[in-house]
Amino acid sequence: MRGMHLALWILGLVSGVASHAASAPCAAVLQEKGGSIKEREKAAKTADEVWELALECEKRKLKADLKRLVARTLELDPQHAAANAHIGNVQHKGRWMTPAERDAAVEAELAAEMAKKGLVRWQDKWVTPEEKSHYEKGEVLYQGVWMLFAEAQRKQGLEEHAGQWLPRAEALARNNGAEVQQLVGVPLTPLLNEQLALYAQPAAGELVPIAAGLLRGRAWFDTTFAAPPGLDLLGGRLAEFYVFVDDEPYTKSVPLFAARTKTVGAGWDAAVAKSYGFFWSDPYPTSSVRLWKRGIPDLAGHCYHHWGHLLANRLGYDGRLLPPWYDEGLACLLEFRSHGRNAVFCRGNKLEEPTGPTTGGPLPKRDTGTKVGPSKEPRAKVAPLDPKAMRDGRWKEALAAGIDELPSFDTIASLQFTELDGAAIAASMGIVEWLESRGEGALRRFHDVLRKNAPAVPERVHSSGGARRAMYEAAFRAAVQLSLDEADKAWREWLKQK
Repeated sequence: MRGMHLALWILGLVSGVASHAASAPCAAVLQEKGGSIKEREKAAKTADEVWELALECEKRKLKADLKRLVARTLELDPQHAAANAHIGNVQHKGRWMTPAERDAAVEAELAAEMAKKGLVRWQDKWVTPEEKSHYEKGEVLYQGVWMLFAEAQRKQGLEEHAGQWLPRAEALARNNGAEVQQLVGVPLTPLLNEQLALYAQPAAGELVPIAAGLLRGRAWFDTTFAAPPGLDLLGGRLAEFYVFVDDEPYTKSVPLFAARTKTVGAGWDAAVAKSYGFFWSDPYPTSSVRLWKRGIPDLAGHCYHHWGHLLANRLGYDGRLLPPWYDEGLACLLEFRSHGRNAVFCRGNKLEEPTGPTTGGPLPKRDTGTKVGPSKEPRAKVAPLDPKAMRDGRWKEALAAGIDELPSFDTIASLQFTELDGAAIAASMGIVEWLESRGEGALRRFHDVLRKNAPAVPERVHSSGGARRAMYEAAFRAAVQLSLDEADKAWREWLKQK
């Protein structure tokens, strides 16, 4: 009996414990293995208890329950650190919020601070109201002065091309090339370096060797003449070279180039449309050539030849023109120095205004009348010269073979471009090279005297024989301390020895 009472007492005790457990805190429920998430959630009373259950859901990959429990945690405690961090919230000044809310708060605080300083926002910076008014008009502050943005860029040596601000020389050359390409309607491959912009139809071949040859020619010229470096010699612009394979793009481009310069005369565009190419050096150096009735290799030679003309004419340029024999002789020599041959010779057109000259084509026949006036003396005997020898780079050998038959220097110096033939051109090359061989600065001193005493435009040759001889007398004495006649004899003897 006593044992039965004891058993009943124990049962009652257990029953009492179980009854007490049914109304115990939720911690007991959280520890219950068999309870469902929903049941355990209902039992949780604090944010930390809900969060503990959320962490369990995260481990068990119960995404829907996790999302709900995180939200419930924040509902119970909006500043619950772990739950806020879980959803990507951030703290700002002790409070949890979304990044967007934090950014808005920071912006509002900054705006209030800047307003106290009298500043307002302009795009991504804070400025004074006066500064903002300038910015709204598209102005910027450059060296203490408000001006339009484009004006400030140009004061820094920049120019716009296709929406970009580039160094002025590059941008202008690219703009010009794009304009030519649009006009002629064919693609032009560009190659630009520190001195020039080369544009060519793809069929013209590889541009890198041509550009390399042009740089070689410039290096020789700069060394020989002690010329101003870089773009200083070129008027602050890149020299522009255009190489066409097809005739139509070349001829279509001529009017555009004629409009870019004021130094060519009436009829120039019609004349160059019938030639292999043309150049002008004012306001900046420009060359254009086409394939026409010759081979691709001649295009490179034509660029080199024009480069000689452009460099010579830019050196000490004052608007006046160089003598034809000297201009052509120097261009031919630079072409020869660039690739060891001569494929191009220049001729002009007999117009009242200067015409360029145009370049290429067969060497012209001697003309007994020049701008100096009709010849009153018998036509000078000219040495025979094999054109093939010139093309093969043997101009010096061919010239030496007929040196005793060449006319006097004064006769050669009196010729117009229309009168230059193979022998006169080879002789001009020989005279220029002889001057170069006389020592550093000799050719430059000769060049400078020609510039100083050149006739007024459009003339290239002094109409007065006395003035012409006086100019060359001064030039040879400045260059090599010889009279005109002494120099004429000396260069011939030098050539024979070569």
